[in-house]
Amino acid sequence: MAITPNWSILNDMPLYWDEELLGRNIHAARLHPGVPTRFALIPRRGRPEDIRWFEAEPTYVLHWTNAWEEGDEVILEGYHQAKPMPDPLEEMGRYSHMMAYVDEHSFQSRLHRWRFNLKTGATREERLSERIVEFGMINPRFAMDKSRYVWSTTTRPGWFLFNGYVRHDTQTGGEQVYQLPEGVYASESPMIPRKGGTSEDDGYLVTFLIDENTSASQCAILDASDITKGPICRMALPHKICSGTHSVWVEHDQLRADAAFYRSRFAATP
Repeated sequence: MAITPNWSILNDMPLYWDEELLGRNIHAARLHPGVPTRFALIPRRGRPEDIRWFEAEPTYVLHWTNAWEEGDEVILEGYHQAKPMPDPLEEMGRYSHMMAYVDEHSFQSRLHRWRFNLKTGATREERLSERIVEFGMINPRFAMDKSRYVWSTTTRPGWFLFNGYVRHDTQTGGEQVYQLPEGVYASESPMIPRKGGTSEDDGYLVTFLIDENTSASQCAILDASDITKGPICRMALPHKICSGTHSVWVEHDQLRADAAFYRSRFAATP
């Protein structure tokens, strides 16, 4: 799902259980040709009868990046898949189907925009990039507000391994790319706004880097306004960590406040 100040956006994708196989207790997802992608715009302060339904081209979306309201439109951005049911990667042998479903180059995910017009009921779609990317981040200060920049990850073809970044300017279509060295892979990389920053891309990307060549890991920081420079700071970790997906940045003050809250809460529990 995604949210805006006034709407929750629930997606209903045409990739769901194969009914025939389900009757045999086999849980296998199948893309249903001819069935559109549907979006329910649910008022956050409203009634069930106020829900608005919109249809779009069939696809599957793993992650959204942002959503906001603009005039009569609700705008949603995320990663459109051209082939939600990808062909098996035969070179992977017994894992050919499994690896295809985690390979971005197989299901072909690209940054995409959907515009839902509340006045006309129409949906308009826009391709924002031709690059195969996923796992995007925005400046969190722009969540539910019109945002310009998205930082996505690229992957090694055939594998679920992040091998670089793309900074998308969705206003101009411009892109910056940083490719990690061969055998070095990243984690999901939150965008952290710089304190006192004056622009949307004034901040940093923070990531874990895993070097399979040396079995070492680092925490690395990139300049979000110019990722082509690569890491501007590296901190060696005491041991190698595995290549992972989701991560989040939390300020130290927030961690301390949360810790104090839970300590007081559990201290009062009999």
